[in-house]
Amino acid sequence: MHAVQHPPGPTLQRADSLAAWTTVVTETFGSTKIRSGRRDFRAVLGHCEVGGAEILRVQAPGELAEKTVTERERANPDRLLVHLQVRGVSVTHQGHRSGRLAAGEAALCNPANDYAVEFESDFEMFVLRLPQASLHSRVPGLDLGCATAQPLDTHFTQLLLAFLETAWRQAPLLAGDADWRDCVGRTALDVLARAIQRTRLVGLHGPRQALRDAILAHVRHRLADPDLRTSTIASALGVSNRTVQAVFERMGTTASAHVLFARLEHAAARLRQGSASITQLALDLGFNDPAYFSRCFHRHYGQSPREFARRGQSPSAT
Repeated sequence: MHAVQHPPGPTLQRADSLAAWTTVVTETFGSTKIRSGRRDFRAVLGHCEVGGAEILRVQAPGELAEKTVTERERANPDRLLVHLQVRGVSVTHQGHRSGRLAAGEAALCNPANDYAVEFESDFEMFVLRLPQASLHSRVPGLDLGCATAQPLDTHFTQLLLAFLETAWRQAPLLAGDADWRDCVGRTALDVLARAIQRTRLVGLHGPRQALRDAILAHVRHRLADPDLRTSTIASALGVSNRTVQAVFERMGTTASAHVLFARLEHAAARLRQGSASITQLALDLGFNDPAYFSRCFHRHYGQSPREFARRGQSPSAT
């Protein structure tokens, strides 16, 4: 791995092994796992900064990149990422959303939440790292929990991609011009905002049902997490606590009540299948205290987990 500076153009970092590439990506995006079956692994990461926005250009073989967000990153979500596919195909997974990008397409990614990107073959991609405040000021009410991983309007993303290609080529000539750098940053944000607004017109945010489905799916897949509650659901989906509360209110319940009910239903299903250890079952379902789990189960089903398992059937809940 070595860094080469081509003054006054973008910085380029080259890697000739998977281990070296993992180091490069981790230094840029934070701790990331890279998986690839390629032995002749060669990749390049270019970087330049314009008007408060960072432009990164990635060229690499097919791979799977998995980013796990640290608590510090989650607590300071001041930036967001935009993936713009130059060539090849990628599939971004974030939360319970997945989006497939072909050449000329783009999608938002929230770096405050875990995500993974699969590249099916050799690829090239621009990644914009932008201040969230700058984009929110252009797109009021933008809900990243609904917008991430979904392909944006291609007419505007293709325009943005062509603009970035030109700006990248001209960077060595114009890097000393602060006004030019500010202009590039503002223009990229303006075109991106238009792509988001255009996508919203055709249902990027979707109806309330889409958000409800995303929240319920998140709960189903995180029942083992003892910290599952309103604030962590909101953080994972990039929405406010109040938004999550409102979804459950429309269902006639609360987040905590729904999570408890879902855990107990799952516990009952496991007990019917002959789950042997009540303690392990409680821990598997996010209960730190097995005794508390047993009390909640008895209150809901009218008998202890062990009695329920022996009978092998579920009486009516009280």
